[in-house]
Amino acid sequence: MRVKHTFKLSILLLSAGLLFFHMNEQVYAQQVDNVDEAFLEARELAFDGKRAEARELAYAILEISPGYHDVRILIARTYSWDGLYQDARRELDFVLDHSPEYRDALMASMDNEVWAENYSVAIEVANRATRIYPTDLQILLKSASVQYNAGEERAALQILNRVDQLNPANRESAELRRSINISSQNYTLSGSYTYDWFSDIFDPTQKSYVQLSRGSSIGSFIARLNYADRFNTTGIQPEIDYYPSIADGWYGYLNFGFADSFIFPRYRAGVELHKSLPKAFEVSLGFRYLKFQNSDVMIYTGTITKYRGNWLFTIRPYITPSNVGVSRSVNLRARRYFAGPDNYITFRGGFGFSPEERRFQDVSGDLFFVQSQFLGIDLFKSLRYNLALFAGFDAARQELTFAPGEFIEIYTLSGGLQIRF
Repeated sequence: MRVKHTFKLSILLLSAGLLFFHMNEQVYAQQVDNVDEAFLEARELAFDGKRAEARELAYAILEISPGYHDVRILIARTYSWDGLYQDARRELDFVLDHSPEYRDALMASMDNEVWAENYSVAIEVANRATRIYPTDLQILLKSASVQYNAGEERAALQILNRVDQLNPANRESAELRRSINISSQNYTLSGSYTYDWFSDIFDPTQKSYVQLSRGSSIGSFIARLNYADRFNTTGIQPEIDYYPSIADGWYGYLNFGFADSFIFPRYRAGVELHKSLPKAFEVSLGFRYLKFQNSDVMIYTGTITKYRGNWLFTIRPYITPSNVGVSRSVNLRARRYFAGPDNYITFRGGFGFSPEERRFQDVSGDLFFVQSQFLGIDLFKSLRYNLALFAGFDAARQELTFAPGEFIEIYTLSGGLQIRF
C-alpha cells in the first residue's frame, strides 16, 4: 500500500510540474503576441538581474520571429554577463553570419571577446567594425578600448586620433587616452622630506630621500638614496628594492642597502614572499636584517591583507629574537581608496618599531627592544595623470634606551611629490 501511495504521489507531482510548465509557456505565448513589447520586457528582466528568465522569454520570441536580431543580441549579452562566453559567441555569430554589418552585434562581440580575454578575435572584430563604420564614434571608442585591453596601445592611440578629428571635445576619448598615458609610463621619480621633533632631550632631525622606480614584465625595481641629518651628523644610505613577478598570484620582495655613517645601519637587507588567496586575501612571510656597528638584528615579519570594497586592511607583526629575549611589535594599516588607485587616505597605528621606519636613535639597534606606540595618517592625491602629492603625520611615544621607564613624544611631518614618465 505504501509503494502504491508513493507511486500516486509521484504521478501527482509530475503532473503538477508539467501543468506549471505548460502554464508558463502559455504565459510567454501570450506575451509574445507582440514581439516588440515582449522584447522590452525581456530587456527589463535582463537589466533586473533575472537573466535566465530574460533568455527564456527571448527564445520564445525567436520561435515566432527568428530573424529578430536585437533579441538574439540580448540573449548573447546575458550569456556574456554570466561568463558564458562560448554561448554568447554562438548567438552573435548567428547574427553576423546573416548580417555581417550589424552594428550592435559587432559592439556586443567586441565586449564578449575582451571579457573572455580572447584578444586576437576581439581585435579582428574591432578592425572589421572600424572598416565598416569609419566615422562612428561609439564604434571607434569601443575599438580603441579593445586595442588598449589587448596591450596594443599604439593602435589604440591611432584610433583615438581619428576620434579627436571627428570630435575634439569627446570626454571618453580623453579618459581612455589618459589611461593609456598612465599605463605606458614605466618610470616613477619620487622625492620626500621628513621632519621629526621631540618633546625632550633630542634636537629635531631631518630626513629625505629621492627614488626612481622602473616597472617591467619581470617586476619592479626601485633605487633609493636616503639622506639624514641628526645628532649633528649627516649621512647617506643608498639602497635598492626589487619586487619580482614569480608566478600567477605570487611575487617577492628583495632589499639591500649600505651606509658608512653611524646614523644608518651599516647594512640592511630584506626578503619576503607574497601570495594572493581567494576571497581578496593576501599573505606574506619574510625577514629583515640590519647590521649596526656593534650588533646584528634579525627581524622576522609577514602580513595578512584583506581587500574589502574600497578598503585595504593589513596587519604586519615583527618578531625580533635576541640574547635577552624576543621583542614583538605590530603595525596595523587601513587604507581607503577614492577615485582610482592614486587617491587614498591611510590610517596607521601599532606598537614597537619596524625596520621600514628608518628612524633610529642609537647605533646598536637596541630601540627594537624598548616600548613604543604610534598613530599616523597618510594622504596620497593625484594632481594629474603623471603627478601626485603625498603627505603624512605621525605621533609616537617612545621609551628611552638609556633610561628605561622614561618616555618622550615624537612628532613627524612628511611630504613629497611623485612624477611618472
